[in-house]
Amino acid sequence: MEWMRKKVVYMLKRLGITALTSMVLLSGCLSNKDNEETVVKEEESKQKVIISREINTSERFYRSVLPFEPSAARGLIEAGVDNRLDIDELETGLMRIAQETFDPDNYFLKEGQFLTKEEVQSWIDRSSPKNQEGLNQAISGDFDSLSADQKLTAEENNPKYLSYVLEHNYLVQKEEGKVQLGGIVIALSMNNSYYYRVEDDQGRFLFGDTKLDKQKIEEEAKKMGQEVANRLRKKEELRDVPIVIALYQEAERESIIPGYFFASTVVNKGQSTIKGWDEINEQYYFFPSNQALEDHRDDAEKFNNFKARVEEFFPNYVGVIGKGFYKKGELQSLTIDIPMQFYGKAEVVAFTQYVTDLIDKNFFQKGASIEVNITSMNQQESLIVKDPDKEEPYVHIYH
Repeated sequence: MEWMRKKVVYMLKRLGITALTSMVLLSGCLSNKDNEETVVKEEESKQKVIISREINTSERFYRSVLPFEPSAARGLIEAGVDNRLDIDELETGLMRIAQETFDPDNYFLKEGQFLTKEEVQSWIDRSSPKNQEGLNQAISGDFDSLSADQKLTAEENNPKYLSYVLEHNYLVQKEEGKVQLGGIVIALSMNNSYYYRVEDDQGRFLFGDTKLDKQKIEEEAKKMGQEVANRLRKKEELRDVPIVIALYQEAERESIIPGYFFASTVVNKGQSTIKGWDEINEQYYFFPSNQALEDHRDDAEKFNNFKARVEEFFPNYVGVIGKGFYKKGELQSLTIDIPMQFYGKAEVVAFTQYVTDLIDKNFFQKGASIEVNITSMNQQESLIVKDPDKEEPYVHIYH
């Protein structure tokens, strides 16, 4: 049926954001501790701000400084990063990396305030006589005088590696109820493939794309990382705070799973030279897939077994699909989406109970958090969450 086909496409596209949205749900449903709000004064503006409450979830999240102040480069990321899943992972993954340097118990998160939209745009553009701040390589000669075919060749031979620069600020509370900048975290998001277009002398656009070499991406990213560290240290406010720089590899434009961070470094306060990079071993896998079966056979077979059990219970299912997040080869979290065609609320309840029982029987690796989203006709019917430190799954059926 056509609606079923559209449903599967919809579910694939939303796979990357279900974990984040469910955490918002869980913050209200699972939180059982009312932390007191702390009113402090921001050192520079002397305006009163509020430190948001801590929420009780399986993941650690930074508390935020309120009222919320959007990034100085707000909105630019969508023009630089093609895949919506990569945009989400850049944000959440960068917070995860920041925790290794800035303890969430002592630091508060604020969106980046030191890099303006114009500055970020100049960095991700090509280097040229008109834009000496460009981190992407220049095209030598007079590009505008080339023919359309020559322009295509020039773009292919000089791809853009950097697509975006993301900034997060981390504040620390000091004496006398004040907060001040404690550190800055930067992500350099690198293209997987470089897509480009040129205009011919008749006003028509010609398109091309170049698959980028993984080793070359890493070399360019680390070189840019050093340049970014140098530039940040020139800003007076950033001369004496730690700087964390993380390197992100984007997925393909149409990928149904996001990319991953592959390296990071800490530039200690007062320094600007990067002494080395720490490898980050993280990866997302789509279930079911040949790649998951090849790299994580045990988990892939468990997922296929789970999928088969769902089929046994409910013959007119649409599909069971999942996204697993691995760190150092170990499954950390698994998000499962089950789009169904239901004919009544009793069916939803019975099916949710059945799936909860399957999850509760430890179908998947212990120590991993499991989230199941059961939907029909583009709406959520129920949510099941199994936290590794909880004995019973959390279940919510929407009315």
